[in-house]
Amino acid sequence: MATHRESRALAQSSHVIFDIVADVERYPEFLPLIREARIVKRYADAYETEQSLALGLLTHRFRTRTELDRPHGITVVSADRSFCRFDIRWQFASLGDRRCHVDFALNCETRSLWLMPVVQLLILPMASSMVAAFEARAQALAVAADDREVSADP
Repeated sequence: MATHRESRALAQSSHVIFDIVADVERYPEFLPLIREARIVKRYADAYETEQSLALGLLTHRFRTRTELDRPHGITVVSADRSFCRFDIRWQFASLGDRRCHVDFALNCETRSLWLMPVVQLLILPMASSMVAAFEARAQALAVAADDREVSADP
């Protein structure tokens, strides 16, 4: 079983970080191991996604269900038969002054020995850099928004 947990304060509001984490179809733009992420079904406060993780020639495609509790938390689970357990939990707490505390936890266990390298080579390295990747994405989007505001000023 692979587990990873990270908790820290970020210099963005919980609403901003929540929106970036919830925007799964943009993951291939800034998460290096995500080759594809496509929402296949939407619900009021949830969606189902088909994702593809890749490292070189090693690729694994699977489905997840994401539950949204805006702006407090996001839960991602997979009933994909390749996993005994696949569970990601994001919790967001406002710290005021456009800052938030983020708690990220991943629990993953595969059913087959063949998939163990996928977990070891793909999922765990991605998990260990996940919060930093979303923080960098938030900073990049803030800079882009500032640049648009500056160029729009007369």
